[in-house]
Amino acid sequence: MEITRVTAYCISFGLALAACQPNTGKQQETARNTATDTLVYTYKDYIKYSENLIKTSETTDTAFFSASYPVFDDSTANRFVQTALLGDDSTTVEEAASTFIGEFDRFYASDSYPRIWTSESHAKVYSITPTYLGLAIHASSYTGGAHGNYATIFKHYDLQANEWLTLNDMVIPSFQNELAAVAERYFRQQENLGVDQSLEDAYFFDGGQFSLPDNFAIEPDSMLFLYNIYEIKPYVNGQTELRIPHTDIERLLSDRAKRIIAELNTQVKP
Repeated sequence: MEITRVTAYCISFGLALAACQPNTGKQQETARNTATDTLVYTYKDYIKYSENLIKTSETTDTAFFSASYPVFDDSTANRFVQTALLGDDSTTVEEAASTFIGEFDRFYASDSYPRIWTSESHAKVYSITPTYLGLAIHASSYTGGAHGNYATIFKHYDLQANEWLTLNDMVIPSFQNELAAVAERYFRQQENLGVDQSLEDAYFFDGGQFSLPDNFAIEPDSMLFLYNIYEIKPYVNGQTELRIPHTDIERLLSDRAKRIIAELNTQVKP
């Protein structure tokens, strides 16, 4: 089966291959909570296959939609997960799967040489504290073309204030130019670039000007910024991670960010 491409219906991830199966949606729940987690949760797995088979001389296969995500006892946290995963708090995983498989079935009926479509969405708890929930959504999908796409997207939620968080909530906006300057220093070190070496030839930065993505994760000792494929490098180079130690940017962080970091560092390790 071929690599997949991100679609409008879901954010998806995975390397699993699917053999042909009946057109049913299957769900499975697996406990994943640990002693350090504030909210108890389990992971739910769901997969739906198309009934339309694509046969070759070597294999028989079909399109599928697969998703996994944490389910909490807290309804507000669950709405956050659903919206982060699907982009819509009114769409269920089952509805997104039916839409994706339905589009494939229409494509199958109209194409003389149809290709398998695949879509996988996997949301995992990246960080959790008494007041904060961070998700990492790993995504990949394929609906035709030379290759598929994949992405990792981080989403953040303040459990205390019941609101989504962005970079502006973590780093004071008036300090973000300084954040970018610190980040560029680490980026150049990581990429073995000189202080004045141009970024125009090997990277996709607009006008050769370094910039940070909005896609970030909060870790106990650093902020992780993730550039997905095509953002700053060709597809073949994949994703680029850039970590900036908190010690270098502590003065730029908001009080909320400092609170979350303190909670991450005071959790008892299992």
